Amino acid sequence: MLMQKKLLIVSFFFVTCVNAKQHDFQSMLACHASSNEPGLAVRIEQSGELIFSGAIGIADIKSRDPLKVEHIFQIGSVTKQFTAAAILQLWENNKLSLQNTLGDFIPGIPSEYSMLTIESVLSHTSGLPNYNTDARVRQQWGKFKPINEVITSVSKMPLLAEPGSAYLYSNTGYLLLGKVIEVASGLTYSGYLQQHIFSPLGMVNSFVITDGETTDKIVKGYTAASRNPSENSNPEVVDRSWIYAAGAVASTLKDMSRWHQALISGKVISAENYQLMTTKAKLNTGETVNYGFGFDVYPISNQPSYSHQGQVPGFMAWSIYFPKSDLFATAFSNKDTVHPGPALLDLIARQLRFSPAPITNESIAERAKALIGKYKGADDTVMTVTFDNGQLYAKSGKGDTRKLLFRENNSFSYECTEDYFELRELLGKQLLVPVSIYSGEQTPLVRVEI
Repeated sequence: MLMQKKLLIVSFFFVTCVNAKQHDFQSMLACHASSNEPGLAVRIEQSGELIFSGAIGIADIKSRDPLKVEHIFQIGSVTKQFTAAAILQLWENNKLSLQNTLGDFIPGIPSEYSMLTIESVLSHTSGLPNYNTDARVRQQWGKFKPINEVITSVSKMPLLAEPGSAYLYSNTGYLLLGKVIEVASGLTYSGYLQQHIFSPLGMVNSFVITDGETTDKIVKGYTAASRNPSENSNPEVVDRSWIYAAGAVASTLKDMSRWHQALISGKVISAENYQLMTTKAKLNTGETVNYGFGFDVYPISNQPSYSHQGQVPGFMAWSIYFPKSDLFATAFSNKDTVHPGPALLDLIARQLRFSPAPITNESIAERAKALIGKYKGADDTVMTVTFDNGQLYAKSGKGDTRKLLFRENNSFSYECTEDYFELRELLGKQLLVPVSIYSGEQTPLVRVEI
């Protein structure tokens, strides 16, 4: 249901391009599109300047209305940023301490839950399980339940690890933090976010879905039909009362921009607490994990990044900030089986030059000679690179022959991706090194024939 860790559109087409002089972002988005499908909306800004905002795909399969950048999407676990910030606001106002335990605010929960500190729950180091893996819970979550009844149902699973011994992503933990916010503030979770975050920041199109699956304000979400992945159907029925502070916020691209700018400028929490949100948490051993409070914290293409993914039935989302480049980007999808991340990351990679620049305006015949040949991977799969009629091609194993885009630095990529291959020489061997924008360098292939 809610997003767990690891990061991946149509004939109806709407795109707004703002000051995208260097790159054809419209074509890059279309590269990730398939006809007549729910799609995605993206926004990229850098140093206070809107670089690109666009949407591609359809908002409603029946009406064939196009997606627009103004549409409201459910953002799933990106909600955890708001929940974490609310906890830190309450700490700053002396309503709680990060060393308080869940039991200080939620009487009646199991004893092993009650002893967990708020800090450990924020960083997913508490050992709490993920309630959405519980078959018993899944049988109930199609209907509205008050939060106290939801907590009773989701807190029956035992801890999976000793507190502080491991990073275990837990939607259960953030659902319980929502209750902590209610008890500490005297407001409902929805009311707290509205009064202390959404309204003060002018996030007029953001809110918490407190019951049901959606509202008329939100674009329609879809999932792939299990029997026929090419078709789209309504997603699994999960009443959002069961998702709550772990993932029930709905928002727009522009509102997420307002949120980000307020968060980094000290308008939501102090600069010290924002640093706390974006600093890797530590285990009892002193080892760090790739999560702070409400943010994944890890490098991409050797740049630090703060991000979060989200998935609820019908929707997926990804929000990411590169502080070194001061670039913030968000992508929403109204189909829960198509991650918007790869498309957004390609746009980011082009903007930040994470990959060698494409070469399209000169003869590449001489350059191609350096790349033509056969390369063997660690699994003995052979990639064959050829050049024919001015076009570079590659065939890997028994796969299809695919067109390649020639790039600077003796590099190339497949069409429609910023992931690339780079030719290098080491100890007399010529190596073809696959480079993933998201995951970095992969095991090289060795040139075996020219």
